[in-house]
Amino acid sequence: MSKQESTIEELSLCVRLRPELADLEGATEMKVPGDARAKLELGDVGARLELALPRLATTELRYVVDQAIRALGGIVPLGDVVLDGTDIDDATLLTVALDLHHRSKGRVSIPENQAIADEMKRIARAEDMYRNWVNEDPCTRTSLQIAKDVASWAADFEDVEVTVLEEGELREKGLRLLLAVGGASEASPPRLVLAEYRPKGASQAPLAIVGKGITFDTGGINVKPYASFVSMMKNDMGGAAIACALFESLVESGYDKPLLLVVPTCENAVGENAMRPGALVESYSGKTVRIDHTDAEGRLVLADALAYAEATYAPSEFLCFATLTTAALNAYGPFATPVHFADEQRAERIERAGAAMGEDFHFFPKRLWHTIANADKEADLRNTARLPGNASAGAGSRNAAHFLLEFVTAPLCHFDIFASTWNWSGEAPGAGYGATGAPLRSLLAALAPE
Repeated sequence: MSKQESTIEELSLCVRLRPELADLEGATEMKVPGDARAKLELGDVGARLELALPRLATTELRYVVDQAIRALGGIVPLGDVVLDGTDIDDATLLTVALDLHHRSKGRVSIPENQAIADEMKRIARAEDMYRNWVNEDPCTRTSLQIAKDVASWAADFEDVEVTVLEEGELREKGLRLLLAVGGASEASPPRLVLAEYRPKGASQAPLAIVGKGITFDTGGINVKPYASFVSMMKNDMGGAAIACALFESLVESGYDKPLLLVVPTCENAVGENAMRPGALVESYSGKTVRIDHTDAEGRLVLADALAYAEATYAPSEFLCFATLTTAALNAYGPFATPVHFADEQRAERIERAGAAMGEDFHFFPKRLWHTIANADKEADLRNTARLPGNASAGAGSRNAAHFLLEFVTAPLCHFDIFASTWNWSGEAPGAGYGATGAPLRSLLAALAPE
């Protein structure tokens, strides 16, 4: 039976045992989800986990393999991993290898496919950076550190120029929303980090990669209760982390088109200089915003950053990343990323890449009622949109995304990564506690030359 006709794909893993367990012998069937079958063989040279996998979406296949690895951890320690996946396609082999890379702390080899092994290492470097930034202590992963790290990395690339706007320049240029959000923090004060990449011979407008960088989110004066995940809010700079990792990985790979990195970053702290609920703030664009709730701060810093980047650099398109709303987790579950306003071509590439790399995306267009929901009676806009009537508690991710549309005219594709960037369920494939690295691998695939 040919591979195309087969209903079973086989993926073999060889996990070497630690020396003290090398005398174990025998074989045992392991329980794994769905209709998959798993057998663990123990011998004097290590362990071999054999999986027979029914045809599944790659995102489900990743889950099944990861559940088998978790079960394996209760029997033998996970050491060096040799991955044999000759009966599955290269994209699936790559994404499973990436998961195993993170599980085994980088001890994965693919002896029968060196090209995939090299690609795994390239993507893993970017995912490791993204995950490490999100997992880092917010007392050290501050706006100052983000700016320092971007500048330090860029020093090795003559075609990358970094600009960092500090409080005085932000005030002079009128980025008052960013200043309002970060006004109470001295440890992680407001910064706008900008990096231009212009490869030789490229003259077109840049693709802008924008990331929300709230290094810790207390909620501000409307302080978050414990039930609102305040103990995990170091992850609120996940947008900045994925934007920087994506930008740096593309530049390092020799991307042939101009890019612009845009990172508004600060801490949303409580203090004498914190923004007040009810405050009316004029944005960089000139539109006024009423601060209805100080915990809806991400859209504020992004609004100023988007408007400033468009006025200063005239990008062709914005890709925007933010842990913007808890609603993304509530509505779409722990593994999915809602994507707002992608045009047909961009959506097709993202969806195709997500299917290949095993990451789920949900696509939503612009709609008039979500735009109207952001209107205010005292100001042009308020930062807590509400639909009318019994629908008022819904559509938080979509309402917030439509707020951002008020500050740009160029095409905007916005990713609300709140659900996917953090391992809320504890069962994200390849991830332990904390950051998952999602959906970076799909974005790298979507932006790769065709």
